[in-house]
Amino acid sequence: MFIAKAVAAALLVGSFSGLASPPSGADAAYEKQTKMEEKRVACMKEQGLAYVAAPEPKHTWQAGERERVAGDLKALQAYRAKYGFGVWSRNVFPKDEVANPTYPDNPNNATMMSLSADALKKWRAADDACFSKAVKEVLGKTVTSQDDYWSQLHAALRKELGALDKDERLVHLGDQFAKCLGVGETKPTALAGLGRRTFAQQASKVAEKTWKGELPKAPEGKTLVLKPNLKPEEAKPYLDKEIKAALKDLECGKAFYPAYSPKAQAINSRVNLEFGREGVGREDVI
Repeated sequence: MFIAKAVAAALLVGSFSGLASPPSGADAAYEKQTKMEEKRVACMKEQGLAYVAAPEPKHTWQAGERERVAGDLKALQAYRAKYGFGVWSRNVFPKDEVANPTYPDNPNNATMMSLSADALKKWRAADDACFSKAVKEVLGKTVTSQDDYWSQLHAALRKELGALDKDERLVHLGDQFAKCLGVGETKPTALAGLGRRTFAQQASKVAEKTWKGELPKAPEGKTLVLKPNLKPEEAKPYLDKEIKAALKDLECGKAFYPAYSPKAQAINSRVNLEFGREGVGREDVI
């Protein structure tokens, strides 16, 4: 399963005459995150608890990905013709790094698994406190926990991206986009991820039918999407329909995406940098 997050980013690159080029937005964000992790380690050590720094790995750009998140139609066409909106392709192409990028395990998993229930509860409480302290010292932000940190990040993203729903040109293009698709939703921010949300919900419903045991609950304010346990050949018919819908979506949005994506990308880059996250974008998010 995965918790969907609204994340997107652009690289902020610049240079000054006579000076070395400053780090990109991704590099600056990673530097902030590294500092937060260092302070987190020191804080936990002061309490006699083990913690291994675990910054998120730097993003590795796939071929055509930079262009896709910027709204390039040719790059979007190439991606969607194979992966659709990126939902059912996770089942159909299990070993494909584009469909299923690999991430390293959290180095603290072994520590957490070795603790008793009471000890783990205390460890997590201390870690939350140390994380909050690190955020305050590095970012100057007040958060009460890691969940609160993510909630504030998502709220900031929603607020900033909301400005795009008042952009006259994007509103006009959104109306045209919606009419072509035959949908009632016309807000630019909603249309940008409508296709992916639709198929993610479909996949989640399929997963629920075969889910064993009690269904997990999504944290407040987040969307829980379950990945179906289907073999590639079983998921292929779903992907075929998704690809067809994704290509129609792109045809209807051929004027919308090149206008919307760069603006959304810039906003998300700024907000993610503020929170010390690389925040690499996608052309549509859940």
